[in-house]
Amino acid sequence: MKKYISFLVLSLAVITISAQHRYMVSFSDKGQFSSVNIAEVLSPRAIKNHQKNKVEFNELDFPVNPNYITQLSQYGTVVKVSKWLNIVIINSTEPANVILELPFVKEVELLATGEIYANDKFKQEETPQLKTLNYDSTYQQNTQIGVDCIHDKGFLGENVLLAVLDAGFNNMDSVIAFDSLFLQNRIIDKYDFIDNDTNVFEKSGHGTLVSGVIAGNQVNYIGSAPHVNLCLYITEDVSREVHEEEFDLVRGLERADSVGADLVNISLGYFKFDTLQGDYTYADMDGETTISAQGIQIAASKGLLIVTSAGNSGPGHIGTPCDPDSILCVGATDTNNIVASFSSVGPSADGRIKPDIAAIGRNAMCVYTDGNIGRCNGTSFSSPLTCGMVACLIQAHPTLTMMDVINSVRESGHQYNTPDSLLGYGIPNACIADSLLELLEVGVDEYNFEEQSNFDIYPNPTSGFVTITSSDFIESIVFYSIEGKLLKQYHIKNGNSTLINCNDLGKGIYLVKVNQSQYKRLVVQ
Repeated sequence: MKKYISFLVLSLAVITISAQHRYMVSFSDKGQFSSVNIAEVLSPRAIKNHQKNKVEFNELDFPVNPNYITQLSQYGTVVKVSKWLNIVIINSTEPANVILELPFVKEVELLATGEIYANDKFKQEETPQLKTLNYDSTYQQNTQIGVDCIHDKGFLGENVLLAVLDAGFNNMDSVIAFDSLFLQNRIIDKYDFIDNDTNVFEKSGHGTLVSGVIAGNQVNYIGSAPHVNLCLYITEDVSREVHEEEFDLVRGLERADSVGADLVNISLGYFKFDTLQGDYTYADMDGETTISAQGIQIAASKGLLIVTSAGNSGPGHIGTPCDPDSILCVGATDTNNIVASFSSVGPSADGRIKPDIAAIGRNAMCVYTDGNIGRCNGTSFSSPLTCGMVACLIQAHPTLTMMDVINSVRESGHQYNTPDSLLGYGIPNACIADSLLELLEVGVDEYNFEEQSNFDIYPNPTSGFVTITSSDFIESIVFYSIEGKLLKQYHIKNGNSTLINCNDLGKGIYLVKVNQSQYKRLVVQ
């Protein structure tokens, strides 16, 4: 590829040579790293995750060539490095064209000229009105997506490692809802990629609110995965909106992968940037163009399950990183299951269903940085609510892959057969997703399962009665659990159609057999 300097650099040619610049420098390759051992760059847990998801060790896992960094350092101070993107960030007084002359440099982009831009992106979400709540304050948001069902089965996120990439976790270490996290040593890793240190309990409280929706646990507040392990990473700088934040997001994903995280929540979004940074367009929301999307594609290829927020630009379209494939991008509903007016809409620029699913984001219940509980608004909260549910599913089905879980969550959506640009596949249900994953575990072939048989069930999914019709006379109808347990059966004298009441069945997946035909799957919502 021909070398070029970003148009941002050309437009800033008037800046004097002596000024301090911040550049994002892309390398053309990683050089020779044939001697790199996987154990040198990945933890045992990360290696196990890669093996489970059939991910091969490749050049993306190699560190950035240290010789390149050494040579580049003669022009300034290298402050940040991304092995996946093969990009570094450097502070330098040299003009961009000097750095571009290095033989291993592919591209140079000017990120900033020292100005700090005030841009409180979380103002609406961090200053909700306080309200007095009942004991079970998170009942509605958890039961909307069936979290209560998966919790009742004993899956609360134990031994699952979830990374939260956010803007800060101010006061999280002193809020009672997180006491068990610290007492049980379930904060596994933490890092501030803005300042390059491990102090994360500062800056924005946005990550505190997000983490509470996932892991909050006190007498009147239960998150969607209250026993999960967490990694806390600051990748977002609330003082400005620049491409460097996306770069740090990718660095956060790299670290999450290296420590063996199972899944990641990203309640952040990018589209418009500060002056001279270069905005994205809707055409860029194709899942592969933006810096965020490139990093997330790599993360997904490594077996990380990514859950992101759709954005709060509704009725405008989604931003990145909602746009990549092989992730779960979550829109927001209100407590009546109606799409929230602020929830960004799809599809992606290349026509894929986005958002993938939706959950409560208007009037969600959050733990504030002062320990009080109140309402929050934003897809920033529908995403972690869903991410916690997914963590419980991963605990319940530890041998299944990231895409198995993603597909089951999508298929559990209440409008899976008729997806749209507002809610995607709809509101997911953990109980249905769990049953779908159980089907994968036991093997569909055990039941001679086939959608094309000589009878039909409708509506399917159902929340009440179903009609069963057959080309043959119906003599018997039998309902089984997916484990093969007989639940109920009917003997019918004759007829080609009958109405069956399914209100006595809980939410989940069931197998139905008519006469001696093959099984069909019935979804009860």
